[in-house]
Amino acid sequence: MATQRTEPAPAVTAGIEAVFSELPPHLVPPAQVVDLPDHRGVGRGALMYHLMVNAASLDPDTRTFAQNDVYLVTRSGEHFRVGRTPAAAEPLHLSLSPDGRWLGVKRDGRWQVRDLAGTTKYEVAEGYELWLWSTDARSLLLAKLSTEGRTFGSMALPGGTVSPLGITTSLLTTEVAFLAGRELATFDMTPMADPATAQALTLTVQDVVTGVTRTLPVVAPEQLEPGETAGPLIPLWHAGGNPPTIWAVIGRPNRLPTNEGSPVAPSVALLGVDATSGAATARIETSYRSTDGPQLCLGVVADGVVLQRWTGTGTELIVVDPQSNDRRVVTTFPTSVTVLAPGTVN
Repeated sequence: MATQRTEPAPAVTAGIEAVFSELPPHLVPPAQVVDLPDHRGVGRGALMYHLMVNAASLDPDTRTFAQNDVYLVTRSGEHFRVGRTPAAAEPLHLSLSPDGRWLGVKRDGRWQVRDLAGTTKYEVAEGYELWLWSTDARSLLLAKLSTEGRTFGSMALPGGTVSPLGITTSLLTTEVAFLAGRELATFDMTPMADPATAQALTLTVQDVVTGVTRTLPVVAPEQLEPGETAGPLIPLWHAGGNPPTIWAVIGRPNRLPTNEGSPVAPSVALLGVDATSGAATARIETSYRSTDGPQLCLGVVADGVVLQRWTGTGTELIVVDPQSNDRRVVTTFPTSVTVLAPGTVN
C-alpha cells in the first residue's frame, strides 16, 4: 500500500561516474546524527555504510555485539541514519536499489520500500522477503520461503503492485540476478558436490512470463589460471548494470584465508559475462594480500564494478571500468567500515 506522494526524480546520467562523482573525497560519520526524514525527499543514494562490528565487543552473557549507526549517503554526500547494526548476528535488513532511488527497510517483520526522491512508501505484502532488485531498478523480486524451497512475486516500481510468478526454486538453488524484471538467472548447487564442477559455472535463465529457459555459461575451465576455482566452497556472484552483467568470484584454495570475506580461500579475481548476449566481458583482479590491502567486490553499479579496500588506516571505495580495467578511488573512510553498494540486499 502506498502512502503520501512521489516528487519528480531528477534526470540521471547513465554510468558509474554519475553515481559517485559528487561524493566528497573523504566520508566521515557526522558529529550530529540526522535520521532520514519522512516529510521530504533527500535525493538518490550513492551507498550505505557503518563502522565494522567489533568482534571483541561480544558480551559473553547476552551474546550480543555493540551496535553501530548505519548511514545512507546521498549522491551529493549528505548523511542520514537509516538504522543500526543488529545486536545479534543477523542481517541488516536494509537495501538500496541499483539506481539509488529506492530504500528497502524491514521493520517489525515486514519490508517497506521508500522513494528517496519523494515520500512515497510501499508496504511489501506479508510473508514476502525482499530478495533481488531487478537490474533496471524498475521492480523487486520478492520471495516466500518454506522448507520445500521458494516461490516468488514481482513488485513494480513505482506503483507497488505485486504480481505472483509461477516459479519455484529448491533450497539448493541460488537466485543470481533478476534481469530487467523479466528473466530470473539461477544456479543449481547440486553438482558442486563434485570438485571438478568448480572449474565451470553455468546459469539457467528463465523468462518469468513465458517460462522459456536458456543456459548462460559464466566460467569455463580455460578461463582459470592454475590453482584457481570458480568459487571457494560455494560460488559467489555479483550482478547488475545496464546492459546487465554477471560476475563470478574466482578463488585460490591454496592461499591462506584472510578477513576479505571468503568462506575458504581469498578471492583473486572476478570473471564477467554479458547476461544478454552471453559474451565474456572481462577479468578483474582483486588483491587478497594484507600488505596490499585486501579487496572485496561490493557489486555491479551501472557500467562498472565497485570494490572495497581496507588499508592500514581506513577504507577505500574503488570503481573499476571493466572495459579498460581503469581503477579510481572515489572516496575514503578514516577507519574500517562496511560499505553497502546499491543493488545489494543485506
